[in-house]
Amino acid sequence: MLLSSLIYKFYHIKHIMRNLLLLFLVFFVFVSGCTQQAEQKILKSPTEEFPQEQSSSNVLESEISIIKAPEVNDASSESLSEDNSENNQPEEVELTFKQVVWKKRIDAALNATLCADIPKPSYPSSYYQGPLTDTHLHIPSIPDWSPEEDDFPTDQAPEGRFGGPQALLGWNVKMSEIICTLEREGTHDNFAFFPVYEGKISTYQLEIWNRTMQQYPDLFTPFIMSPGNDNEPDGFPTVDAETLEDMLAVYPGLFEGYGEIGLYERENGGSPELPPDSPRLQAIYPLVRQDYLVVYFHLGHGHKEKFEKILSQNPDITFIWHGDQLSVEEVEDILSKYPNVYYGIDEFFGGEREIFERYVGKSKKEYLETMNNKFDIVVDRGVKDWKSLIEQYPDQVLWGTDRGDAVWNYDLEVGQMQVKIARAFIGKLDPAVQEKFAYKNAERLIRGEDATSGNIQGDKSLIKSSNELQSNQ
Repeated sequence: MLLSSLIYKFYHIKHIMRNLLLLFLVFFVFVSGCTQQAEQKILKSPTEEFPQEQSSSNVLESEISIIKAPEVNDASSESLSEDNSENNQPEEVELTFKQVVWKKRIDAALNATLCADIPKPSYPSSYYQGPLTDTHLHIPSIPDWSPEEDDFPTDQAPEGRFGGPQALLGWNVKMSEIICTLEREGTHDNFAFFPVYEGKISTYQLEIWNRTMQQYPDLFTPFIMSPGNDNEPDGFPTVDAETLEDMLAVYPGLFEGYGEIGLYERENGGSPELPPDSPRLQAIYPLVRQDYLVVYFHLGHGHKEKFEKILSQNPDITFIWHGDQLSVEEVEDILSKYPNVYYGIDEFFGGEREIFERYVGKSKKEYLETMNNKFDIVVDRGVKDWKSLIEQYPDQVLWGTDRGDAVWNYDLEVGQMQVKIARAFIGKLDPAVQEKFAYKNAERLIRGEDATSGNIQGDKSLIKSSNELQSNQ
């Protein structure tokens, strides 16, 4: 009996242990499944880590791709990117120090600014009261200096080209601050010269300009300003045609103009002059024609005949030029012969070099004081120099400010002064030509209309759309 009892208890305990083991296995499987689901929720893909860059219109699809774009020659980076896209596997990407620096610069350039409402300026009834298009606005570049310099105090700005504190986008001025000034000073459109330099920095510059145009499509008419290391004696005022084509291909259709390109000899040992009929520019004109770009030149001394040669050879390309290298009589002669050319008038300094040097110099206060003291002299001198030409060729002249070297050129007070000068000056022109000079010629030019006949050389938006459609087929 004792033996039978022991055998019975042994099998009973064995049965209980088996059930407990089965319960444990079920519990283990359940816990493992929950853990995997939790891990899947925690893991994020690279695109989820940088959600602010998911616009399908960007060539660079995320903050990661923005800062990695210049490293396209790195085979390992390319391989990693391709593997991720093909396998759709989440990868955590750690940014290099250099990539973090460029990302911070891009973000700083595009950071928002509080733009407080102010009363709309009022002007005397004798002033021009209508819309204004500034056809000569330089936009500053982001810096390409050492990372340590990003943290320098902004009151220690490097000296600009003409001696004033240099404007550096994202460091001592933001795009949103420039926008705020333009909106409050009273210009409704601006021919903006966006700098795009040779080298890796071009990727970051182009990304900033593309995002700017996405956000402010009606405030800017974008021009690509692409100097070829023109501060060096072996440089050029513009990149070559192949480089320019590569730049334009990053965001097809982004730009509507090419320039401003200064063809004059640079001061302080920079690049030599570049005649309008030089081989470098002759190779660029077909690219300009292909992309339906307006060309903006600052001619050099003695360039009149060579410029006329180019105007004659390229009647389907629209040109603008400005500067005092040609006399008023020479300007009139060119306008009388070629309907595909416009002249930009922005020399409102009363004929005094002193005022220009203050405009691009170290002190905003000195410039504004000088302009207030000599306001009538400056306007009257402008009337004396330009009224006759404007009224004789009312369809081929444009107003502009030519601002952008000194950081305070983008201040609201300076912008308001430039607009005040323009309105006082335009108000002294024949009423029949005031709107043409102020903004209508600029609008017609961008539509592609011939300056004198009004014939449309090509609706650029329609042509670009057609070209893009064909390239996608």
